[in-house]
Amino acid sequence: MKRFGDFLVNTPSALVLLAAGVVLLVCAVVPPLHGTAWLLLVLAVLLLAGAVLGWSLTWTHLQSRIDALASEAADAYETYTPVQLSQTPQEELARADSQAAKDITERFPENDGLVRRLRIEAEVTEFPDDLTAPLSAFLSDFSHTRLDEPHAHRAFMTFYRAARALDAWIRSETDVIEGQRVLVPGDRRDGGWQAFGDAKRAGEERADAFLAARAEFSRIILVSRILED
Repeated sequence: MKRFGDFLVNTPSALVLLAAGVVLLVCAVVPPLHGTAWLLLVLAVLLLAGAVLGWSLTWTHLQSRIDALASEAADAYETYTPVQLSQTPQEELARADSQAAKDITERFPENDGLVRRLRIEAEVTEFPDDLTAPLSAFLSDFSHTRLDEPHAHRAFMTFYRAARALDAWIRSETDVIEGQRVLVPGDRRDGGWQAFGDAKRAGEERADAFLAARAEFSRIILVSRILED
């Protein structure tokens, strides 16, 4: 209905129709014009016919245009490709931090492998390959890792240095004896069992530092929401 009203207000045909109506009204109201009313009536009818014809043509044109625009809009909607928003540099760095933190924590799970062994056993004197291999791989794979979040990076570096110190101790104080890597016993050391005790205490200190650094790193990445619990 609104579209029809706009048509009546904004088209020339509607203006012609209005003019014909005014002429007929004048003929009916003014008595001197009654004698020539039939001529004016014919003129009004012709004007009315022209108005109706123009009205019809204009309406048909407008309706065709509306249908064409609707069809174009439907085609555009079908071929529309949503805009893909690229990540900001900050979002990319945060995502890299999250992935690195996830990889690091998965190397040393809380209740398995080297961490569990160091936490549960008071005296660790045997170091099979399945315990030491993840440590060596971690030092190699993350030697150039840098986290964008400052607190997380400091915690990571502390953890990395603790892992490197523990690995260095294992390499220097253990040896493969009868197919197993064990802490070198006192009877194979120059300082005897005293040297063995000193080496064992040094290893325990490095193991404690490793566990503490790992726990602190895990705490920091959770507090910083780099990883969700």
